[in-house]
Amino acid sequence: MDRPNDLKRVLAEEIRAAIAETAPGPGGGAPEDPASQQARVSLRRAEEVLTPSVPDQAPLSAVKRLVIRALRFLWRNQSSFNALSLSAGAGLADGLDRLRAETGRGIDELSRRAGLQEARLTLAETRAGSSPVPAAAPSPVASPAPLPPGVYALFEERFRGSRGDIAQAQRFYLDFLKDLPGPVLDVGCGRGEFLELLAGAGIPGTGVESNSVSVESCRRAGLSVEEGDALERLASLPSGTLGAVVAFQVVEHWTPEAIFRFLQEARRALAPGGVLIAETINTDAVSAMRAFYLDPTHVRPVPAEALRFLAEAAGFTDTRVEWRSPLPTDQRLEERSENDRKLNALLYAPQDYALVARAPISP
Repeated sequence: MDRPNDLKRVLAEEIRAAIAETAPGPGGGAPEDPASQQARVSLRRAEEVLTPSVPDQAPLSAVKRLVIRALRFLWRNQSSFNALSLSAGAGLADGLDRLRAETGRGIDELSRRAGLQEARLTLAETRAGSSPVPAAAPSPVASPAPLPPGVYALFEERFRGSRGDIAQAQRFYLDFLKDLPGPVLDVGCGRGEFLELLAGAGIPGTGVESNSVSVESCRRAGLSVEEGDALERLASLPSGTLGAVVAFQVVEHWTPEAIFRFLQEARRALAPGGVLIAETINTDAVSAMRAFYLDPTHVRPVPAEALRFLAEAAGFTDTRVEWRSPLPTDQRLEERSENDRKLNALLYAPQDYALVARAPISP
């Protein structure tokens, strides 16, 4: 029997046992970064040399093995200490991986909440700066006050969708805005996602928005946005000076009379060949009605054919309807029959549509 080799095997088993006793549990599945991976490689290499060994080809190898065996009890505790140190290092690497993953999730959550907190602060400042209003007897016919700007800004942050998702969906409309005869007016521009897309595409554009919180956010981002009523802004513009008027998820906030006035003013302000784009919720999809009634400021759904008719009555031509926001396949019925197809068309049709029209080139 090769006693030196037996000695090495016994020592190796003792060291592995020490490491197993002190090793922490799994790292919770947190992904390793390059620095952690490099640290683990170094730890594995250090573990490999914990057990003293003498290569067979080394000079006086037999004598060296006997010396190692004789001094076994002197360095045995050192080997255990080394093993425990490596185990502690591995545990530290696991802890760093978990900390990095948790920190990343925390940063994402803080980013999401930043807009909400900003709106809350703005709302608080508005309340603090407003003068007290004397109490008055309630009137059964008086119109209720609109939602405070800060409250609606919070609502949009929670339910509208992320800026990135909205911008990705609205990028589709850039193809309709090539070679325009004038600048673009974004009616109800909200947080300014489409204005940023226009700037990135080199298309001049401005916005009008009634929510003061959203206006301030857009201006801080360097966007040209005017605070005020969209219909009044359109009415103040000279005739034939705009290249396009866009309104994303806006017309459902207006009465039919206001929608028709908007279309008339847009037609007047657009130069010949100018483009109108009005996106709203698809009333033909029953599933989309949940999103419609979720927003407390919506007035009434606007069917695609009704909006198309009003646009043509206001003088627009080349009207077309683009169906947008289709539901994923796993949220629709599996179509195994004609009835399944009909149900999908009724229940799970695209959630939005956009009316695209042009101002006639000649009177």
